[in-house]
Amino acid sequence: MKILTLHSDFIKFKALKKALKSLDLTKEPTEEQEVKDPLVVMTAVEKGDDKDVLKKLVKEIRDISKQVIAENIVLYPYAHLSSNLGNPKEAQEFLQEAEKMLKK
Repeated sequence: MKILTLHSDFIKFKALKKALKSLDLTKEPTEEQEVKDPLVVMTAVEKGDDKDVLKKLVKEIRDISKQVIAENIVLYPYAHLSSNLGNPKEAQEFLQEAEKMLKK
């Protein structure tokens, strides 16, 4: 797993199309979203990442968000961080599980 974290005043993003056909989007792909005061976690899920890596990811995100006092977290899949990417479907499931764990 590779991550790059950014704490910023805001982030605006607009999905132009689905990266994977299997994605279930709650908002239309063309709707712009803005998140204020986020910790943006650009994430590349790699081959061999497992539940231990998932737990470490969540812990690291929690630790960083406390340090920078950020309540909003944006998990942003960012494949450009690694040349050893995992399966896209498994990466999607991995990030969805991380999101669930972070919401607790």
